[in-house]
Amino acid sequence: MTLDEIKKEYPGITRWEDRLGKLRWRFRKKGMKTTLIPLGIEPGTKAFDTAYRAIIENRAPRKADVAEIPNASLPETFKAAWKLVLYSQAWRDLARAGQEKPERMAREFLAMPIVPGEKLTWGEVPVTDMSYEDLELLIERWEITPSKPWHMKVMLKKIFFEARRKGWRSDDPTELVKWKRGGGKKGGYIGWKRWPEEICLQFEARHKIGSAARTCYALAKWMGGRRGDIAYLAWDQLIAVDIDGEFVEGFEYEQHKQVQSDEDMTQFRPMTSMLAEALAPLDRSLGGTVLKTSYGKAFSEKSLTGMMAHWCKQAGIPVSNKKTGELGYTLHGLRKSYATMVAESGASFQQQKDMLGHTTMQQVALYAKGVNKRKTTAAASRLLEEKHGQPRLRLVK
Repeated sequence: MTLDEIKKEYPGITRWEDRLGKLRWRFRKKGMKTTLIPLGIEPGTKAFDTAYRAIIENRAPRKADVAEIPNASLPETFKAAWKLVLYSQAWRDLARAGQEKPERMAREFLAMPIVPGEKLTWGEVPVTDMSYEDLELLIERWEITPSKPWHMKVMLKKIFFEARRKGWRSDDPTELVKWKRGGGKKGGYIGWKRWPEEICLQFEARHKIGSAARTCYALAKWMGGRRGDIAYLAWDQLIAVDIDGEFVEGFEYEQHKQVQSDEDMTQFRPMTSMLAEALAPLDRSLGGTVLKTSYGKAFSEKSLTGMMAHWCKQAGIPVSNKKTGELGYTLHGLRKSYATMVAESGASFQQQKDMLGHTTMQQVALYAKGVNKRKTTAAASRLLEEKHGQPRLRLVK
């Protein structure tokens, strides 16, 4: 539009240069207040028309509607910190199964009102505002579900880690409170039940060697694998390595669960005679995963939890029931049984750590809880005797 066309279209509009040398549009008319049109708005546009009508009608321009942007968050809030977690390399390195629970916990926490019944939620609160006293109150709200406080702690530690990296706060209040884990007496940790010998024999009697049930059971019991390791273990990971001049056959694989140390990601499990016996009937020429369905396909990681419950029911073995609170026997319980057997065999802490794929000695100690001390001390004594060239422990008849 030319200047003449603009003046004709918008009576009273003139061009004006401000003190900074910028050309602006303004409204000047006798008997009316001189008013500047907002910078950047040009004649012929809808915005200019709206501003001009507001001036001649002697009213303030209508403000634009405020639209909430989905997933938007204020800086340095818990919601913003959780976004940092989702964008972090550590999060992307996690398997999908390892992301699911923290995601559920985060959704619940971010939408949780600070005070029950009020609108303000934790997601809108600056990370710096949470104290350990707040956490203690939250634990009281969460502990109606025995395992929830612990899972919330895992999620919150990820948030505070990213907040500290950004300089939003310098401490982690989760370290100042006592977290209850599991549903034991007085909130103590129960964890996964080990499989006693009689339960193992009951399972083996129902599921014969060569079946998918028995193969899954054997991989957990004699390798101590997590369900992801069991689901994805493949025949091409079976190798022979030279150890002190002797070739040892075993599976070498990457742990399916991301751990803190890259060195601990790679695992080697020698082929023990117990494992070899369980895998002997399987057709290795087919390749692919060691554990297969009846259709020759791999099991999904998530399906193995339900399948083990199904196989246990077939064998008349108790399984966990959320409704009744009964704690039964699980796939992960076999991993714990493996940890117990390793500890009771006299293995050192370092050997236990490597055989279970742990990163810290604290994890080793947790899995070794409840071992039979008579067995561990007897096994250690045998090792001591062998080192000094003495005969094995004497048996008392």
